Amino acid sequence: MKRVNCILLFLCLMTSPYSSSAHDIPKPSVTTGVMLLNDKALDGLAGTGVSIDDNATVAYFTVDYHVSPSLSFEGGVISESEVSASLPSNDSGTWHGIKSYSTSGALTITAKTDTSYLFGVKYNPPTAGTLGVYGKAGLLFWDVDYIVSGSGTLTYNGSTYNSKTFLQVDGSDPFIGLGLSYAISKNTSLTFDYISTSSTNAIEGVAIDLNGYSLSWAHNF
Repeated sequence: MKRVNCILLFLCLMTSPYSSSAHDIPKPSVTTGVMLLNDKALDGLAGTGVSIDDNATVAYFTVDYHVSPSLSFEGGVISESEVSASLPSNDSGTWHGIKSYSTSGALTITAKTDTSYLFGVKYNPPTAGTLGVYGKAGLLFWDVDYIVSGSGTLTYNGSTYNSKTFLQVDGSDPFIGLGLSYAISKNTSLTFDYISTSSTNAIEGVAIDLNGYSLSWAHNF
């Protein structure tokens, strides 16, 4: 709730009255880059003998449509990613709230996130020179498959699985972000973004906690 309230306040500030003429509004722009994603989907499995790789490198693409010199609507795509955890034999505990799990044999659990989509608003306050700053907020639409593989079996929430998808979860959650841009020419710049989202799926109890840092090339048409 605190995150949602912050986003609503952010949107209100960005959509406050402004005055400008039509010729001041920038043309649409696109960014293409790479993002280092930290996905904590499997961090609930942390324990003795457990190895977790929660970083992934993904492609990041956005399109901005400006409605004023400082305000734009932004749509984006984050390519699919995977993070994994290696569990020892006879490991057990609770995960996703109160759901129990146990292993028979060494296993690898993979959280595979399909291509994710973002839609929101972006605010660029007026700045002088080649360096700019901006903030953004909106919704991230995601879809995650949890897959178990290895020589043993996983018992999760009372059911047993081996080498298959044992849980599928999707949703949409608020995200916030900050960024810097450096103008190379009139229509081209380099951008550095940080975005963050976190929530808990009300049905499955799956905690979504993502942070991403991106470096992109931006072009105004």
